[in-house]
Amino acid sequence: MTIFDHVLRRLTKPTEYTASTEELKTITFEGIQTYIFNKVTSGKFRKTSLDQESIQNIKSAIHLNVSKNQPIKFTYPFGGYKSWRLNSFPNVDWAEFMTISYVLRYIAPIATTYQPGVEIFFSSDDVVIELIDNYPRKDLDLYVYSFRKLLSFFSPYVPKNVTLSLQQVVPDIYTPEEYHAELERIFSQMKHEGFPQERARALHNEGFAFNFLRNGKQDLTNEDDYERVFPDLAIYSDAYLKLEKRKAFVRGKDKIVLFSNKIPNAIDIGSTNVSKAKFWAGTGVFEKDERYHDRILSPTQWDQIEKQISYEESDLIQMDNFSKIPVIEERLNFKG
Repeated sequence: MTIFDHVLRRLTKPTEYTASTEELKTITFEGIQTYIFNKVTSGKFRKTSLDQESIQNIKSAIHLNVSKNQPIKFTYPFGGYKSWRLNSFPNVDWAEFMTISYVLRYIAPIATTYQPGVEIFFSSDDVVIELIDNYPRKDLDLYVYSFRKLLSFFSPYVPKNVTLSLQQVVPDIYTPEEYHAELERIFSQMKHEGFPQERARALHNEGFAFNFLRNGKQDLTNEDDYERVFPDLAIYSDAYLKLEKRKAFVRGKDKIVLFSNKIPNAIDIGSTNVSKAKFWAGTGVFEKDERYHDRILSPTQWDQIEKQISYEESDLIQMDNFSKIPVIEERLNFKG
């Protein structure tokens, strides 16, 4: 199999699946809900353990949708931007391609056996990235546009009972006015109550120090200017997670949450079968041994192996960042 064959299969046949005799027996004797639960929590995709609360919430979401003869609904919350540290910024690249195909392979056993099918919502947090990471709105809009365009390349090849979409907090869940009013209310309350310094430090070390674009929407290249605004940005970062309508959409009772790492009440499926790096903050490369493997690398990881990458020309996806397929002739040992 050539790299082109591999990528073509990832695009055109991600939901190709035939249920085994044992799986059909499970549906017949234990019911479709048990079968769906088994597939949703399968160790083939799941990277970490599930606690009892998460298990119960997954079962409840499956029951709620099946009892109404509705699609099984998944949300995959993500940043909604491309890291400025990557050459592909501000558009999607092979990392997004890999994750979309991976999620489709994950839900394939359900789409094949459950007629109402599956709905997959990639829930974008781009609206808050403009504020807390200082990304220009035009770059975020380019990313969202390119993500939706990439989804459109997959659409002809997925079953009619599977839908893929990107949902933005604004304008799909909130109007701009509603969003700003609620965010400011929560921010004011949190600031009045006092924001823990240890939490602010953790946010800085875990995200802001690496993700923040100093010369973006505002020019904050001066360290004093950055230090002046950071305390409020840290509060906004946590305030955003408390938005009621966002929580209701992403974590509604009828939703199963997917993510690339272990977070509360979600299934950690990683970003590909061998990766846990976040696709929006990473870039994709295809590892080669006897076959090809989809790997997403963080900017730091990419810098370590960039000189070992070779490229194959491709016109399969006619978008920026897809004219060449990056390949490395070895398996990488990155854990993330």
